[in-house]
Amino acid sequence: MFRISLLRAAGLAAAVALLSTVVLAQTSQVEGTVKLKEADGSTKLAAGVLIDIYRLDIKGHYDVKTDKNGHFVRLGLPVQGTYLFVFSGPGAMPTWMNNVRISQMPVVDTTLDPGDGRTLTLEEIQKQIAQQKTGGGGGGGAPAPKAVSPADKAKLEAAQKEMEANAKEGKELQASFDAAVKHFNEGVKLKAASNYEAALSEFEESTKLDPGKNKNFIEIGHRANAQVAETHYQIGADKFNKKDRDGAKPHFEQAVTSINKAIAVASTATEDPTVTADLITYYSILDKNAQILVENYNQANLVDATVKDLEKAEALDAANKNKWGVLKADLYRSGGRTDEAVAAYKKVLAADPNYADAIYGLGLSLIGSSERAQIQEGANALAEFLAKAPASDKRVPIVKSSLEELKNGLKIEAEKPAAPAKGRKKP
Repeated sequence: MFRISLLRAAGLAAAVALLSTVVLAQTSQVEGTVKLKEADGSTKLAAGVLIDIYRLDIKGHYDVKTDKNGHFVRLGLPVQGTYLFVFSGPGAMPTWMNNVRISQMPVVDTTLDPGDGRTLTLEEIQKQIAQQKTGGGGGGGAPAPKAVSPADKAKLEAAQKEMEANAKEGKELQASFDAAVKHFNEGVKLKAASNYEAALSEFEESTKLDPGKNKNFIEIGHRANAQVAETHYQIGADKFNKKDRDGAKPHFEQAVTSINKAIAVASTATEDPTVTADLITYYSILDKNAQILVENYNQANLVDATVKDLEKAEALDAANKNKWGVLKADLYRSGGRTDEAVAAYKKVLAADPNYADAIYGLGLSLIGSSERAQIQEGANALAEFLAKAPASDKRVPIVKSSLEELKNGLKIEAEKPAAPAKGRKKP
């Protein structure tokens, strides 16, 4: 069997800036206790009350519910904001509190009157606020929250210890979040300065935040792991290009581990409308590291799992289905699974006969065959690639060299495509 010895690029390309380096804003928490008046005038702790928090200075919406003790803690609110708090719950009349600054008022308590349990929309509240400003009254809206009376405070004493424990836990969570954000932002700065080792240390510290403890931890959880992966890739690429293949290998392996963690965490962010774009980026990071390990370190065991992940990416990014199809085919080819590679490339070409990456990959796969007919088909594909690729494409000299080897070694030359029938234009 005759195999063409293909030239490899001199080194790995520098890491593509796939990740946005957004510095996370300073945030804090707000907490409080909600009670509900009974028909006899007494009050009880109100569980399951929804608190909608609208940011007024810029558009923003957050929410939280009270626990069984009527207590709530909401993390991740930008410190500088001005907020409107709306309280609604079963058997209660909705009420609201306007112009809250959590930097000045980190504890927001209120008592709800009995009611039908309806929820006020933001538009309804804005209308009531406008009517109050013009002296038109509240339009039937709920009164502003009353201050907690000494009698009410006395009734809360029994639940005070548990409430304090909840508050303490909230503060600890906030402290953990703030520390993770600080490490993340420092890592971004160090990475921008090409201080990759120090940046890696900072990003690894930020991954210690447990995204399972609070949904507000999810974003930094997946972004931190993705930054760890990209930084490992950059360190590995630098070592590989300096001929330190053994030193580069563990960095590519760790990049695969870290980006898989990022994918797992991001996949839980069902309420984040931007997470799809993040996941598409993360699957690209996974692919480039897996491709390196399969092609350069013979880790063919990565092929099947990575192909399955790329199928998920393809489902998320249907507009670029052919791109993901080629990446899957490339993995098969790098892993020595020629038949599967050929089938995958041809599937892409059935959808787009002019897809240059698929033509190139198909040609490389086929010229490694032991069958002369397949080698001829591969030579034809590579010649087609040359005809369609711009001269600046770095693969052009590789293809020319391969075709020359086929001509001299096996006496196989690319066949010219059949001329179009008379009266028909070339496609």
